[in-house]
Amino acid sequence: MSRRTKAATLVVALALLSATLLSAEVRTATFRSAALGREVAYVVDLPPSFDTAPSRKYPVVYALHGLFEGPGFWEQRGLAAILAALRASGAVPEFLVVAVDGGNSFFVNSPGGRYEDMVSRDLVAHVEARYRVVPGRAGRALLGISMGGYAALHIAFDQPGLVAAVATHSAMLLGAIPTAEQGARRGQMAAFHQVFGDPIDPALWAANDPLLQARKVDPKAVPALYLDCGAEDRYGLANGHRALDRILSERGVAHVFELPPGDHGYEFVRARLEKSLRFLGETLGGARGALSPP
Repeated sequence: MSRRTKAATLVVALALLSATLLSAEVRTATFRSAALGREVAYVVDLPPSFDTAPSRKYPVVYALHGLFEGPGFWEQRGLAAILAALRASGAVPEFLVVAVDGGNSFFVNSPGGRYEDMVSRDLVAHVEARYRVVPGRAGRALLGISMGGYAALHIAFDQPGLVAAVATHSAMLLGAIPTAEQGARRGQMAAFHQVFGDPIDPALWAANDPLLQARKVDPKAVPALYLDCGAEDRYGLANGHRALDRILSERGVAHVFELPPGDHGYEFVRARLEKSLRFLGETLGGARGALSPP
């Protein structure tokens, strides 16, 4: 390829990306959660054709954030920009991304609030009523990071009929109930205690632990699964991922698992996000309306 051709190709690529960035839109809104009895904030990343194709329906990826974060992480951490580039290149079909505020709840039902119900019932119902989306399991996916990855896997095993696919990065998979002696930081332990009790209630912990749930779920009912974690994860989460991979493999649960070099944090997530979004896009691409022309 000549230098002039390469330059022309780059100009076209930049023009496509610019058009996508201009036409896609990230909005902030709230909805009423019956499970929590209050308004909950969320961010929705609309695909470029959403406002110009009024008869088209789109799948939805529900994004669950990490500890000490909120729904704004989708833009603030640079994830929306990565999706925009993938849309511009045609690497993924068009879908909505909805990031909801789960506080430090681990998105579980606990005495502190029914956050799993907030996501799986209230949020899904609101999105399917408010936006032009493909309703039902075939049009839904979960994407989770760290605490949100733990939650996405928990929901996948607890309610396998809810979504068609789940992808996680650095999910909080712990081989035992966390303690300060095992390395959990003061703020982390405070969050654990707020949700699971002080001392931590073993029964409540076990009821929400993806490693334990994976041993009981119907292998044929599990959504399509993608999970990865940095091999040098500072919290030792690589061990939990190896354990989950082993459990899923022994039980015949189809899944994709990768353990590349990397630590815990958004440098790792940004480097891996294309893989998870492509995985989710491939699963959701067959949903009615996902690939229809605008």
